[in-house]
Amino acid sequence: MLTEFLINIYILIAKIFWKKNYNLIRLSNVYWITNSSYDSAIRDYYNYIQLLCLKNISSIKRPSVISFDCDVFKGLFFFLPVVRVVLQIEHTLVRVGARDSSNAVLGHIKIPNSNEYFLVRITKPMALNNADLIFEYSKINQFNIAKVVSLNNYSSKIFCITPALYKLVQNSFLFSSRRKFDTITLFGNPDEPRRKKFLANLTLKRVKYQNINNIFDNVEVLYRNTKILINIRQTNHHDTLEELRVLPALRCGVIVISERAPLVELTGYSKYIIWGNLDELPAIILDVQNNYENWHKKIFQSPGFTRRMERISRRNELVSFKAVEFLNRRLLNS
Repeated sequence: MLTEFLINIYILIAKIFWKKNYNLIRLSNVYWITNSSYDSAIRDYYNYIQLLCLKNISSIKRPSVISFDCDVFKGLFFFLPVVRVVLQIEHTLVRVGARDSSNAVLGHIKIPNSNEYFLVRITKPMALNNADLIFEYSKINQFNIAKVVSLNNYSSKIFCITPALYKLVQNSFLFSSRRKFDTITLFGNPDEPRRKKFLANLTLKRVKYQNINNIFDNVEVLYRNTKILINIRQTNHHDTLEELRVLPALRCGVIVISERAPLVELTGYSKYIIWGNLDELPAIILDVQNNYENWHKKIFQSPGFTRRMERISRRNELVSFKAVEFLNRRLLNS
């Protein structure tokens, strides 16, 4: 009881002085500290991972404090070990000139149609290096990092949980399901030069679309009311596929049309996305809009689609179990 009281005092101090909205979840031997005001853009992913982990947390044998991407100092609770679990949600597969890439290391993955190689960019290196466990959203990022020997210590702490955020609802995969939005983009800043040029080209080619931005709550509802999602990268330098956007949409019955990206076969679901180079996308979008029923059947009535989506969910459950076991071993050996 004293331990729980002291942790709650810390949480209160964090709220008053640092404006951190932390909460305590007590399960078995574990005091799990969570951030209820986590970044709204990825809060669904944060909550998804938390639910997966908490299902297995009772397997932690040693009484401990687990900080789930919260600023909790390791030495604060001297009476209990503190372990840090953090998320990595940035592009690591980048080209020379990418922002925040001054400390990036040269990778081993060739840039398509080039003799050059992608960089491996680790943003917030101090927080990630100090973490005991890192959840990564992208197998492409994980593969990119694992190729660099100097990052072996970092790589050994990575567990990849693909953002299979929303439940599979069979009604969402019916062609007859009513959807309010026809074709959307989700550009937070549509005036960013690359995206602004792309949208201008859509208008020139008479492609009807609607940009929806600053929607962070009820994203699932938006997806279940959308027919087609267009995905392109923000810059010419960041090449990791935006899985945090495309997979949740796909699982809600949205046809995803995306700019080509490297290593997409690693996702396990790339065959269900319609790909094209940036200059090809306007014609592809028009074709899908004009032949929506045929494309819809081709993707969502494919006999393997539901099985693949279910397999991704099961794999995430297994990875979360292994991640908790990893923490358990780390605690027992500390």
